[in-house]
Amino acid sequence: MAIQTGFHWEWKERAMKEALVVCGDKNLTVGLTIWDIETGDHLLHIPTCASQFHGLTCLRNRYLVASQIHLPGSVAGGVIFTWPFSKPRSPLRSYTIEAIGPISSTKDGIYLAGGAISGNLYIWEVISGKLLKTWHAHNSPITCLAFSNDASLLISGSEDGMIVVWPMISLLDDKNIESSDLSLSVSTEHKSFITGLLPSSAVSQSVFVSSSLDGTCKAWELVKGTLLQTWSFPQPITAMVVDPLERFLFSGSADGRIFMTPFDVGLMKEASFDSEDQKLELNGHKESITALTFCKSGLISASEDSTACLWNVIEGVIIRRFNHHKAIG
Repeated sequence: MAIQTGFHWEWKERAMKEALVVCGDKNLTVGLTIWDIETGDHLLHIPTCASQFHGLTCLRNRYLVASQIHLPGSVAGGVIFTWPFSKPRSPLRSYTIEAIGPISSTKDGIYLAGGAISGNLYIWEVISGKLLKTWHAHNSPITCLAFSNDASLLISGSEDGMIVVWPMISLLDDKNIESSDLSLSVSTEHKSFITGLLPSSAVSQSVFVSSSLDGTCKAWELVKGTLLQTWSFPQPITAMVVDPLERFLFSGSADGRIFMTPFDVGLMKEASFDSEDQKLELNGHKESITALTFCKSGLISASEDSTACLWNVIEGVIIRRFNHHKAIG
């Protein structure tokens, strides 16, 4: 299950405010469910939508974009659905050469990137829908993508633990350049499936954080790919996020726990941090954490137990729980 937060304008004639929790599921019969964060009210259910891991994103806080799973036995390509928040209706369908898994968009909504099981990466211009670039980026399935905050770099992670940083200026060049010559840096420190990529947004624009099923989160220098910090945990890490002030790293695990650790990249005496040294945990989910994000109201978590939770992280308590299941709507 995935989560996204955003804004809405017209539903129930409310003033513009932060008001969405969106949950998705790989099951085609479950679909997407959208709630009001502040009240917990159910706003909308979108049926027959099933996305891959990291296959759901919010575009300019105006559109919801979701890549669709590739049904077993299907010989067709892929499809990406787009819904406008302001006037819910049938989605705009964009058909792709192959099924797309993880997707990510730039903050200004100009570019959308998608990764495939084949290891191929795609970049589209959102307004025109034009495919700008496709290339073989990884030798194993791509699991997550993220743009840097200034949209100058694209970061990709794959099933084999590899992370690659790509400069957009090279990707959008019309010249035919070998994919091996496009990358800015390649990192192979992780030993398993990359589950998250998060560029720093406040303290340092040149740092990004990764999470992996190898039970670690790592902080990297964005341009050179230098490893700066490693956090180790007793469980595979399935999702992570840094709080808006970048004081703490929240790491969701395969057993449903969320670990809270100091985010002091470059300030800690040791470059490796063991979470057992500081046991701060949020407990409220019964199964693996699938997504974490922050909104003005607090931390939001989603889990394979089909629930999403809004947390008061200071007190370590759940403010509101959202149940995502087929019967909603």
